[in-house]
Amino acid sequence: MVTELDATYGVWLVSLFVETFLYGIGFLQIYRYFASVPKDRAFIKFTVLGILFLETVQIIFFFYSSYDRFVNRFGEPQLNLIWADSLQLLAAYLGAFVVQIYFAHRIHRLTQGRSKFSISAFGLYIIFALAFVSIVAGVVQTATSYHLRSYLKLDQTKAITTVQAASALACDLLITIYLCLFLRRQKGEFMRTNSLMDSLIHDAINRGTLTAVSSGLNMALFLALPNTFWFFLGLAPNSKLYMNSMMSTLNGREARRAKLDSSDKDWNSIPMATIPTVVPTTGDTDSKMGQGSIRATVNFGTNPGGHSSHSLVATAV
Repeated sequence: MVTELDATYGVWLVSLFVETFLYGIGFLQIYRYFASVPKDRAFIKFTVLGILFLETVQIIFFFYSSYDRFVNRFGEPQLNLIWADSLQLLAAYLGAFVVQIYFAHRIHRLTQGRSKFSISAFGLYIIFALAFVSIVAGVVQTATSYHLRSYLKLDQTKAITTVQAASALACDLLITIYLCLFLRRQKGEFMRTNSLMDSLIHDAINRGTLTAVSSGLNMALFLALPNTFWFFLGLAPNSKLYMNSMMSTLNGREARRAKLDSSDKDWNSIPMATIPTVVPTTGDTDSKMGQGSIRATVNFGTNPGGHSSHSLVATAV
């Protein structure tokens, strides 16, 4: 009996604790976002507010379900699914979907102007398709679970649950690979730009790995350990990881911009008196500009694809 409780409500409580912890971190990141980026575009602000709403709804009804089981019906057999379970699950799937579409939109902005039939465009279409497959499968899985009304019958949702988790996993991996390949191609001769690209690649890998591992863990535990709640360890924190990955990306822009601005100031602070004067010789075509004139064009911090470092910070993340 102890083992059964460990594998059911024990895992439930651990998952609730982890999810609450991640929600708190995400909430603080959202507060920091609105406090430090008041002039961001309305589209991004509404996306952040949408994520906050969905994740708040999700965790409220997870708490409600927990209270109903452990307080209102304490000591009773509780293998049934209630409406709050389905609602919090649907909110989690919607939150993950919004973040996936957000990152897909970022990739679209990076590759805009390219042919609609290029390899880049084809990869972007796959990302959008996987995101939509994931949310449709999530809605079907939620509706099916609510219709079954029992945790003992969740095994009947194995096929649709596998589709949902696998498509979410594939979408996260493809977004990560896509960003890494694109950013790697932006490296050039400037060390500052290369350092920025390495930082963005590192963040993309960390972001994609966390959400992909969570989706993979959910799928593996659901298939390997039926009639238990071990899959909660991957399912419960999944949407909160999406929330935190998006907010850490948005908040990280300011730190990178500040670093770039600092580098620009260092470049611009070179005393002009230390630059040798160019004295034109007789007959020089530019002699009309006067003695000591300097003509130079500096293309500093621009990558081979034509994106400036500042634009990559604003768009790639």
